[in-house]
Amino acid sequence: MDSPWSERRAAPRTLLVVAAVSAAISALCILLIDQPVARTIAQYEASPLWDHGIDALEWTILLPLHKLVLPIALVVGMLVMVSVKPWRRHAPTWMFVAGVHLVSRLTTNWFKDGTGRLRPGSWLKQGSDETFGWDGGVSFPSGHVVLFASVIIPLIVVFPRWRPLLVVVGFVALARVAVNAHFLSDVLAAITLVSLWTWAVGWLVRPCRR
Repeated sequence: MDSPWSERRAAPRTLLVVAAVSAAISALCILLIDQPVARTIAQYEASPLWDHGIDALEWTILLPLHKLVLPIALVVGMLVMVSVKPWRRHAPTWMFVAGVHLVSRLTTNWFKDGTGRLRPGSWLKQGSDETFGWDGGVSFPSGHVVLFASVIIPLIVVFPRWRPLLVVVGFVALARVAVNAHFLSDVLAAITLVSLWTWAVGWLVRPCRR
């Protein structure tokens, strides 16, 4: 049976605190930390295990087959849950996760195009002090962190016992920084973006049961 609106609640406001903290630290990193860290990392050869780990995680969501496999699967699953009456009580959760994932990935692309930030490796080759405003720059925020966080964070909101999955988000963030594919602020901005959208979509969909 359907879950009555009165028995559902929105995503917690704690997400707004997470977004505010990660945004503040991201701004600090842009001003003081990103460039020194990128220069330091560039002096060392990154372990191939970082990339191997990312590759393995990408296959869990079939990303190598096509970048739209996961969003299509989420939308199809949502439609199935809505259409089949015995499963309809699960529809709010599917709508919540699919909504967060779709809007997070869409706005990530807008931010990437709008900010034009170079990846650390490309920025070091340019020899410039400025990381933003470059034609073709797509570093801010981290697409990989958004990709996984926009599924895991809303799932944890609905199923708090799944919090250990945050290790996946942490690994992806560290891996992208460790191989100099992203600045620290890029991965933190991704957490900010997903946290805000998780709260906003949760306020509309109210996926959690009392």
